[in-house]
Amino acid sequence: MNFVARVHLLQGTDSVREFSTGNTLPIVARPWGLHHWTLQTGASPWTFNRQLRRLWGVRLTHQPSPWMRDYASVLVTPFHGPYQERLEHQSSVYRPEKTVLKPNYLRAVLGRYGITMELAPSERGAILVFQSESEERLRIRFTFDGAHELSRAGGRIAAVTRDHRDEVPKGFGLWLEGEFDCVPEEFEKTADGGFVTFGAGVKRVELRLAGSFVNAATARVSLSRELSGRSLEELESLGGQAWNELLGRIEIEDGDEERLRAFYSCLYRCLLFPRFLDEVDASGKVIHYSPYDGQVHAGPLCADCGFWDTYRTLYPLLELVYPDAMKRMLDGWLNACREGGWTPKWASPGRRDCMIGTHFDVVAADAVVKGIGDWDVSEVFSYLWKDATVPSDSGCYGRRGLEDYIRLGYVPADREPHATSSTLDYAYDDFCVAQVAKALGRKAEEVALRQRAQSYRNVFDSSVGFMRGRLASGEWLPKFDEFEWGGPYIEGGAWQHAFHVPHDVVGLMSLYGGAKPFCRKLDAMLALPPRFSTGSYGYEIHEMTEMASASFGQYAHSNQPVHNFLFLYALAGEPGKTGYWVNRVARELYTPDRLPGDEDNGEMSAWYVWAAMGLYPQCPGRGSYVCFDGVAASAELRIPGQDGILMLGRGAGEVSANRVEVTHAELLKRTSFAEMVREPAISPR
Repeated sequence: MNFVARVHLLQGTDSVREFSTGNTLPIVARPWGLHHWTLQTGASPWTFNRQLRRLWGVRLTHQPSPWMRDYASVLVTPFHGPYQERLEHQSSVYRPEKTVLKPNYLRAVLGRYGITMELAPSERGAILVFQSESEERLRIRFTFDGAHELSRAGGRIAAVTRDHRDEVPKGFGLWLEGEFDCVPEEFEKTADGGFVTFGAGVKRVELRLAGSFVNAATARVSLSRELSGRSLEELESLGGQAWNELLGRIEIEDGDEERLRAFYSCLYRCLLFPRFLDEVDASGKVIHYSPYDGQVHAGPLCADCGFWDTYRTLYPLLELVYPDAMKRMLDGWLNACREGGWTPKWASPGRRDCMIGTHFDVVAADAVVKGIGDWDVSEVFSYLWKDATVPSDSGCYGRRGLEDYIRLGYVPADREPHATSSTLDYAYDDFCVAQVAKALGRKAEEVALRQRAQSYRNVFDSSVGFMRGRLASGEWLPKFDEFEWGGPYIEGGAWQHAFHVPHDVVGLMSLYGGAKPFCRKLDAMLALPPRFSTGSYGYEIHEMTEMASASFGQYAHSNQPVHNFLFLYALAGEPGKTGYWVNRVARELYTPDRLPGDEDNGEMSAWYVWAAMGLYPQCPGRGSYVCFDGVAASAELRIPGQDGILMLGRGAGEVSANRVEVTHAELLKRTSFAEMVREPAISPR
């Protein structure tokens, strides 16, 4: 089956700063590839919008999100006539409906010039073909966003771009090596790059272009190994095979073609990040340049991932369906720990100051309890233990306010921003580090961390029925407003953090008076109007707009903090409501064109994949899944190393009598779940 044909690369690309339908790019690449390629219609970081009709060219990009911005990029633009200093003046009308965009191939026509662009990617490069209908001389422009060098020798070009954001070592750069199939007659440098001009009568030009973060010699190795002697068609075919094999590991059945397209478009997004930043040298050895210490090391490395987002759904999906790739990723992230001295929080390509918590702890714990990876767990634990015990005043690594958290049992809201959210995250992270300590037989550390994992109780105010900001004095932050965002919360308010205790659902329910009152609180979240106060943000951020534009009350699915809330119904004894609400969210907020908020490196998409299958990793680090009535009629999983096909989808909630949860080990022992008569939809309104 051709799964690639169901992938819609334009999903989520109708986004602007003020309102996200995904904030995605139409990325052409190999799965988890070193470089991504995309069409460009505007200035970075909102590089592409499907509504715009002028094309600037094709961009080599490493951007994981417009909020994180791009690095080490180059824009390639074919044109005729005079060079225009301003890029937008060099742009050309194009017709999106005539444009071909697939994970392994793109083709677009620049109507102003009568030039057709084609591209097919390899792991570390691409073949680009430019076909002109005009008698004017063909020109190809290279544009860089920051410091760069560009040169030409005969039919070859060489460049290095040092464009980056935040902290990178001195000497950081992307070395580019390119080879034309015919020699340009002219080469001219410009302030932002340069362009080549071909002779009269040259109508078709091929460019083979490879890039390396190590050095120019390694870029030349990739150019030779991956691109030389290969055609565009061959590269397109190889890429199609790679994508089809991975997408085909989950085969779903659904009578609605739109839902099938939404599913495979989401699954494609799950296979783009994190990026493998490693390369292969002339001897065939896997190496990487470290954006942490500036040295070249052996082995794999990963980048472009925010763990605050992705620990929730993306990594559990990779562990279940792509354990072969996940093992390599774990090795790559362990190298990031070694070279950076701390676990990564937001790597792009190295340390970035963004979001809270140390959620690599969660990914590591989930891998350990599921037996994924062949790594030194004791060494991994040393970095997790550092997260849990060594104070840090940096937003790039460690936990801010850790000393107060250990001393007081919570992060005080008068000393640290996002204090309540941080307390909840730290408690969960502590549980996950305790899980690794348990696997190692480190009893003292396990006991200490399990006690600290109960710290969430210290920020629950029973008088208001919410997690609440607390001062260092022990008093509650005054003037509580359940609809106010910011302050002690991050990217949300009291409702969006009311149930964020994935590791102790029974304890959380007890705070609300038991399972039934707990479910009534969930009901209220979904029944309330989507009110909000801008609070410390001072203006309406896009997540507020997106919540208020949906029909799910205070359940703000457009952002990550609420993503496991609907599955709590099942654990509290009302599984029908889990199936009802998950199906509504999936059907109303996900389409082949739109996502409900920032896609965030595969996390938003992975939620939909889980929803279709009827499984959800409610507590990564525990090694279990909630089972419910999924969106898809059926889902067949083909997992490497497992015999047979695992059957999921509608009816997955019936694992065995009266069970709504299954462990990872139990799941892999099964080949199918018994079909069940679908329970009538339950509306809590």
